[in-house]
Amino acid sequence: MMFAKILFACFLFASLAAVILSRCRQSYMTICDSFEDFKSYKDVENINTLMIGSEHGNTKQASIDLKGLDTLFYNRYHKLTHLMIVNAIGDLQRSPLIRCAYKKMALKYFTLYGNNLPKIEVNHFPDLPLKMFSLVNNKIESIGKGAFFGQEIENIDISDNLMEAIVSDSLPSTNVTKVVTIKNNKLTHIEPGSLPTSLKSLNLDGNNLRYIEEEVLENLINLKELILSRNKFSSLPKVTFLKQLLVFDISSNEIETIKKGTFKDMSKLKLLDLSNNNIGSPIVLEWLIIPGKQPSLTISLALNYLKDLNLRRVSLEDQSLVMYGNPWRCSFWRELQIMLSRYGSRCDSEFWAKGDVPYCVNYSVQDVYANTWDSDIARLRELVMKSETNSYCTLTDLRYKDLYPIQFACAV
Repeated sequence: MMFAKILFACFLFASLAAVILSRCRQSYMTICDSFEDFKSYKDVENINTLMIGSEHGNTKQASIDLKGLDTLFYNRYHKLTHLMIVNAIGDLQRSPLIRCAYKKMALKYFTLYGNNLPKIEVNHFPDLPLKMFSLVNNKIESIGKGAFFGQEIENIDISDNLMEAIVSDSLPSTNVTKVVTIKNNKLTHIEPGSLPTSLKSLNLDGNNLRYIEEEVLENLINLKELILSRNKFSSLPKVTFLKQLLVFDISSNEIETIKKGTFKDMSKLKLLDLSNNNIGSPIVLEWLIIPGKQPSLTISLALNYLKDLNLRRVSLEDQSLVMYGNPWRCSFWRELQIMLSRYGSRCDSEFWAKGDVPYCVNYSVQDVYANTWDSDIARLRELVMKSETNSYCTLTDLRYKDLYPIQFACAV
């Protein structure tokens, strides 16, 4: 009996020691503090979701190459579908020997976050057929040509990094790739031939782009969503050939004018966001006419510099306008109200219903000579910005409804 107790105590001690030494924990996923800890983890055959590292950044970062990643990508991990490596890689080395050895892995979602990956080159990653490859926030400065050559990645996100350019053949280029997101970088240039022609969604929000060459976009004939918000465009890039486009967002730029006919062939366009630019022309709606447009189209001109609008020769049937935040001339306000009663958006009605922002600016001849218009407009925009932060008005829901028009209902 005493021997059995001693044996049980030894077994319990050994089990606890293994857990303490491995520092891997099991909850809804397997969490290991480092690559070294994972190497001592035993129940690898049943891992479905694995995180290595810590979101708190207190993990010792390691120097890793593809051979070192054998521990993760070895074929015995048949159930591993989700892999996250967080704040764990200090130096990712290249190894050309094994990148094609993992094609049959079950892994579909691969996330690298908070690591030190300044340059992504050929043979940094194995060829994995992935639904989602997230490289958000890894201090990436550049991606070399061929870095993802032949890799079947459906959705790739390289946001919150330090990239200044996208060179040709640097992104996944197979017909599998549908979504590319490169938000909040420092992009100033995109080379022709750098974007996969199979793209359906391209998001370049929050960069330093002033122009995009025509050749960059002309082959993206399947593109449904183009996001260029929060850049430095003073004019629209040429997008006339994007006839499948449903959503075009170029808000928060420096656009003043739009070439008439830019959208004349985009009969499928459902959301056009031109908000927070420098548009002040009263004939702006004439620039935006889309002959033969299928219902319906939402146009946001919120937070521009419109004082009045020329509504003659403009058909607004099946269109919805978002107009709040412009310095409207008070003498035009009544006419605008009548128009918005038919074609205005819920955003406008909810925004103005709060009553904390003036509807219009009372311009006068004295203001011209006193040079007070600019200060009045600046104060109005400041009030609008503050009010907007407390508003639930957003085009995000509409965007996703346009892109993914699937209706769900509860089963009875």
